[in-house]
Amino acid sequence: MNRRSLSAESLHSSRISGQAYKPLSSNSKVYDRWTIICIIIASIGILHGFWMLIAPEHWYHNLPAGVPEYGPFNVHFVRDLGCISFLLGAGTLIAGFYPIYRLPLFTMHTAFYILHMLVHVHEVVSGRVRLSMFWVDLPGVYVPGVVFFILNIFLIKQARNDQPIQRTIRN
Repeated sequence: MNRRSLSAESLHSSRISGQAYKPLSSNSKVYDRWTIICIIIASIGILHGFWMLIAPEHWYHNLPAGVPEYGPFNVHFVRDLGCISFLLGAGTLIAGFYPIYRLPLFTMHTAFYILHMLVHVHEVVSGRVRLSMFWVDLPGVYVPGVVFFILNIFLIKQARNDQPIQRTIRN
């Protein structure tokens, strides 16, 4: 094995799926269908977070999901959740343009929605809230959780397919 065969140029010159492999750097901006999906999801998260931060009492009483059913108004708690919603939205916006960060940032957003959904399932199953709250929460809690989960599976599959073929170097 000579010096040239171990150079960075030779390590990245292999052909994968008929195209030259170009490693993504953290500065590589990409515009694809995931960019659009992430922008839509991020916009909802950022706007929702702003609403919670700027007008927590308005959010508490006017969100169609029936938030008062789950407990008394707590401005600090609503704003804490607003921070989470805003940050997840901002992370998803970054994920839309930078594929190197896409899977971990999108997965964090998905994990929040899945965990949030499980909390609501527990509330209904344990009898803390009435069974009819399932239907109230369906469009804003359960459907997003399932949609995020499905999208995350597609994103994981795409990330696996985009991985470069690892070759072992033998002496």
